[in-house]
Amino acid sequence: MSTELAYGEVSAIDYLSCRIRVRLDDRDGLQTYWLNIPQRNTQGTKRRPLMPELGEQVAVLLDADGVGGVYLGGIYSTAEPPPVVDEDTDFVRFSDGTVSTYDRAAGVMTLDCVGALIVKCGRSIRIEAAEPLVVKANSATLDIPQVTLNGDLKVNGDISATGGIMDTGGNSNHHSH
Repeated sequence: MSTELAYGEVSAIDYLSCRIRVRLDDRDGLQTYWLNIPQRNTQGTKRRPLMPELGEQVAVLLDADGVGGVYLGGIYSTAEPPPVVDEDTDFVRFSDGTVSTYDRAAGVMTLDCVGALIVKCGRSIRIEAAEPLVVKANSATLDIPQVTLNGDLKVNGDISATGGIMDTGGNSNHHSH
């Protein structure tokens, strides 16, 4: 059985079966049959299928009939160059503009999310930093039944409390001097 490497543009996508059709411009726009898309995992650990997008330039391996085969992957071109060419940077830009990067030379990971970011954990979350931790927001709400702070607390601004305030000596915010 002979096979042939070909290039084309994704013309149709079937998300349920993880298949695509490709228009082969160098063959007068001939459209392939539905081509399977190899995946990293399909049993046990599963991932969302890695699917190309409509109009994406791709490479396919075609069988002897020239219209059946398998998808190999997307390809960059001068019209659609790689977004980052730095060998030390892992980069993902989603179509909505969210960007995830890791620069291993600098040791910096960045997640620039255009929407909301939700982190859920069934057990504990621990954040450790060798340098100061900075949290920057318009406001923050801690919905926690009890907070223990080990260390000094410095507040630059007003403090408002709806409950009582007691120090270790038993002094409250209601005592007078």
